[in-house]
Amino acid sequence: MGAKQMKCLSSSSPAHTPKEEYIIAKSEDSGELVGNHTEQPQSLEDVVKSSATEPFPGPEHPGKEESSTWEEQLCAQQEQLEKEMQETRKMVTRLQALLLHGSLPEDEQTSTLSFGDSTSSEQQLILIRSRLDQSMEESLDLKRELLRYKQESRNLQAIKDALQQRMSVQEDSVLQLKQELLRSSMDREELEGQNVELERKLSERNRLLTEYKKELGQKDRLLQQQQSKLDDALRRISESYHRLSGCENNGYSHMMDTSSAVFQHRIGDELQLVRDALRSLRDSFSGHDPQHHTLDTLEQGVASLVDRLHTTENKKRQERKGSTRSPGRKANHTDRESWPSSSKIAHSHSSPVLSVAASTKVLYYTDRSLTPFLVNIPKRLGEVTLQDFKAAVDRHGSFRYHFKSLDPEFGTVKEEVFQDDAVIPGWEGKIVAWVEEDHGEGR
Repeated sequence: MGAKQMKCLSSSSPAHTPKEEYIIAKSEDSGELVGNHTEQPQSLEDVVKSSATEPFPGPEHPGKEESSTWEEQLCAQQEQLEKEMQETRKMVTRLQALLLHGSLPEDEQTSTLSFGDSTSSEQQLILIRSRLDQSMEESLDLKRELLRYKQESRNLQAIKDALQQRMSVQEDSVLQLKQELLRSSMDREELEGQNVELERKLSERNRLLTEYKKELGQKDRLLQQQQSKLDDALRRISESYHRLSGCENNGYSHMMDTSSAVFQHRIGDELQLVRDALRSLRDSFSGHDPQHHTLDTLEQGVASLVDRLHTTENKKRQERKGSTRSPGRKANHTDRESWPSSSKIAHSHSSPVLSVAASTKVLYYTDRSLTPFLVNIPKRLGEVTLQDFKAAVDRHGSFRYHFKSLDPEFGTVKEEVFQDDAVIPGWEGKIVAWVEEDHGEGR
């Protein structure tokens, strides 16, 4: 019976031989083994009983959580089966070691089984094959552990690489933050420098504003002084006019010629004084100061008042002398005497000269005022020269004079006149001119 059992063991490979049957057969045929192993079946039965009594981990039922899916349950069952298979392999290995060596691997017994002379070579071959199968199983286990350790090593290496990459990203972020911090510090220093510069400019502007306020106060006082002088001159002109009218109404017609000459002289002096005051005021303001318009209006009012005085005086003189003298020659003589000389009452800007039969209106613009000025020159259009225009404008300094004219080729143009004796071109019965300051630029 023992030979039959040995033949059964040798005919099948250890991978497909049920180890439990082999152990039971060996336990029943324990008398045929070597004498020093007579107690082996007892220990084998104990091992079988202990292994049978050991609770095997049953498959877990992943139905505890309602949210688990079918795939998760299947994976859990597969893992449980793998664990059970590994436990079974370990148990088979222990039983085989117990069969071959007479003890468990934990006992660390190095003694080998010794067979008697009666042991056949076939039995020894079976034992050697069993040991070989056991060694191969252990080798497979070691390979599996090696693969598992390699996989763990790869996972750790991947984690290490990921951590290193993350650390490099964080280092780049830290470097970028440092650069932004440095840039912010530089911007802050630049802003602080700009603030200091702006504060300095603000203090400079405040100082200039204080100086401008002082200058404006001085100009206001000067304007008040000139205004008082102008009012005084107008008052004296009005008093002279009233005295002249009183003398005429009282019948002193024989004194009119002398009074007219004195009145004309005084009017010329007063008008010259007004012109000087206005010129001084105009020079004290900047080129585009709005006070120029006020001065223009004031000068136009004074010129209009003088014009009305002269017109009224001439009419009264002509009416008074029309019955006693020849109206032709004497009137012309009286008119010429009543006109103030151009050197005394030739006025600048917008003050008009008294109109005569042969006169030309001149409308001109300047750099310092947006309002055009109107003057009358006692010459016909086509006879007025640049010298006459300069005398009528009466401006001090170097200027350039442009006149509106009609060119046969280009149409309406601005023509500049340089020579004093050159005739000024006209435009629709009058002269339109632009007076610009000459800053030394090449013509």
